[in-house]
Amino acid sequence: MKSAERIAILFLAGILMAAPAFAGDDTKADAAAKADTSAKAADSTKTDTKAAAAATSDKDTAAKATTVSTAPADSNAAPAATSAPAMMTAAPAVLDPNAGAPAPMPKGAVASTSYQEAAAYNASIKWNPMPALDGNPGLFTLELGDILPKHAWNVGVGVNKFSEMPGDITQLQVIPSFGYGITNWLEGFFNMNAYDHIHVDEPSLLSLSTLNAANPQYLNTIYPSIIPSTGFPPAYVEDAPFASHNGGGVGEIDLGFKIGLLSEKRGKPLSLSIRNDFFIPTKTGYSSLLANEVQYGKFNYGIGVEASKTILGNTLEITGNWSYRFTRKSTFDVLGTPEVLNLADQMQVGAGMIVWPRKRFQIMTEYDGMIYINKGIQNTTFGARDPVQSVTGVRIYFYKHAAIDIGYRYALNLNNHVDRNGFVVKLAAANWHDMPLPPDNVTASCAADKSSVMEASGDVVVVSATGTSANNFPLTYMWSANGGKVTGAGPYVRWDSTGAAAGNYAITARVDNGKGVSGGCSANVTVQPKPAPPAPTMQCAADRSTVVAGERPNITATVNDPSGLPLTYTWQANGGQIVGSGQTVQLDTSGLAPGAYTVTGRAENSAHAACDCVTNVNVTAPAPPPTASKVASCAFKPGSSRADNVCQRSLDDVAVRLQSDPKAKAVVVGYADPKEMHADKLATARADACKKYLDDKKGIDASRVETRTTPGEKGADDNRRADVVIVPDGATY
Repeated sequence: MKSAERIAILFLAGILMAAPAFAGDDTKADAAAKADTSAKAADSTKTDTKAAAAATSDKDTAAKATTVSTAPADSNAAPAATSAPAMMTAAPAVLDPNAGAPAPMPKGAVASTSYQEAAAYNASIKWNPMPALDGNPGLFTLELGDILPKHAWNVGVGVNKFSEMPGDITQLQVIPSFGYGITNWLEGFFNMNAYDHIHVDEPSLLSLSTLNAANPQYLNTIYPSIIPSTGFPPAYVEDAPFASHNGGGVGEIDLGFKIGLLSEKRGKPLSLSIRNDFFIPTKTGYSSLLANEVQYGKFNYGIGVEASKTILGNTLEITGNWSYRFTRKSTFDVLGTPEVLNLADQMQVGAGMIVWPRKRFQIMTEYDGMIYINKGIQNTTFGARDPVQSVTGVRIYFYKHAAIDIGYRYALNLNNHVDRNGFVVKLAAANWHDMPLPPDNVTASCAADKSSVMEASGDVVVVSATGTSANNFPLTYMWSANGGKVTGAGPYVRWDSTGAAAGNYAITARVDNGKGVSGGCSANVTVQPKPAPPAPTMQCAADRSTVVAGERPNITATVNDPSGLPLTYTWQANGGQIVGSGQTVQLDTSGLAPGAYTVTGRAENSAHAACDCVTNVNVTAPAPPPTASKVASCAFKPGSSRADNVCQRSLDDVAVRLQSDPKAKAVVVGYADPKEMHADKLATARADACKKYLDDKKGIDASRVETRTTPGEKGADDNRRADVVIVPDGATY
């Protein structure tokens, strides 16, 4: 045996030994289904007790998230934080609804996590995945990383047309297939090349063609040289080594199994599986293989790895395939001469994707290449040896369990081929049995974006709840709080702290699966007491620090109160009377003796925070009243009323006094000796002469100068004169 074959057999033996371990989840699930119902009841009671304990536990630090899970519907445990005195509830919201409800799990069954995930996944499927040509879930020819779940099956029949070199051949295959899920980790499959027709456009390019029968034999192989020259390599199709003319027949059988290692439907990041193929020939004789053209005539083994992942929110499902086929050397007795057929191993690499893999109408595209490994019989290919093919088309579902695939196939690198076009058409049906679901378990976790807010701030806190259903049921969210106001719906709401007094508040979510199972959680928020504002401060001042008794200085207060609350003012003084109220008042000093007096003010806001201020006012005695005084006197000659130079100089001094005191007035009193002729007139003339001088020469307004006359005293020496008296404002004369 070749070393590669030994390695393959050892690898296969290892996989067969490991298969029971991968199937363990199903064995455990089936065994658990037979467990005593009382065990389930006891477990349910424990779960309910834990839920109730979590609901009544004391709150820890602010905004600490609590999680409560409540299992089956017969539990009577209350949701978390339902002890809140004033419940304010927001409207419910439903997220991610799934189509239909799965069949219930048998009574008493307890499933593993992987079983539960797979069952929930199956329940959500609207369109069953369809098989590829080989009978495993896939696209046209490429497979997905997933396998059929336990007891699921699919069946299909496809027509596959493609091109190969040399000989410019095209093959048209009719391939029925069948797959069956043995466990959730192990799938068996079968496909057969029921009929394979080969069309040869250039038979002269194939060594086994009758056109080249006369050419010399190439070494000890079954092939003649492609040209009539000894030792020149033959030309043959490496995966149809007996092709030589138009014809065909039944192909080989592919019987295999596939082991699922990872699955997205079980919560893994991708789906991954290993495939094993056993290729069983239906023709083995040399002459029958020449007539059949489409087989190898030898039992072969193959292995493959498939990986797939759904991305972009179920918009795309991408897949990658790798497979390796070990080919065995054959020896045929041709007219008594042993002739050898030694073919290269085949490695196939491919990648593809499905657009809208969960929709009724899907777009599929794939690319795959065949690479021939190790040395077989030297080949003349007349073109690319390793063909690369693409298939692009659609999958359309008739209903959930049946679909048709139609794809256009093209040989990308067979540039010399006369016909590089092909197609894949496939009808398939698949039945994924509903897996009974175990009792659901709903859990929830709450969080708040703020751990505390200030009293009377009106701050809003965003609270979120993350709910999960073990069976992927749609969830409804109901919210409540023991103060404040909850607005919004769904997994995110807003808690308005307006009107909430200082203290701790719980915002509680109840998450329900709509089938009597619920979970709950709460987020705690602390409302901090509003700090007392700083005490107000106050200053007061008088508009005059010194006043004359009887005057009223204004006293004004300046208050700095950060609270902004209304203020009330009170005033008092140790003398005089306070006149008015409010921020500015007056101090009436009437009747006060000279001295220093104190005015005290107080301002108090509505929160009863008060402050004081003090200012002083000095009171002085009033000045004595003004009096008139004689400031000048002019002497006149007998019988004369002319003011001489001496008189004028005296009047100049009077003018200066009047100019310095604009409110003062002057009174000029004229005198005449009784012995003088016309004494009264002469006295008047002397007074008028002084007034005229002040008006004309010194610019003293005549209205400020009053003239009077007084008879002289008989026998007096100074009867011939005029006296000038200054009368200050407020004085009389």
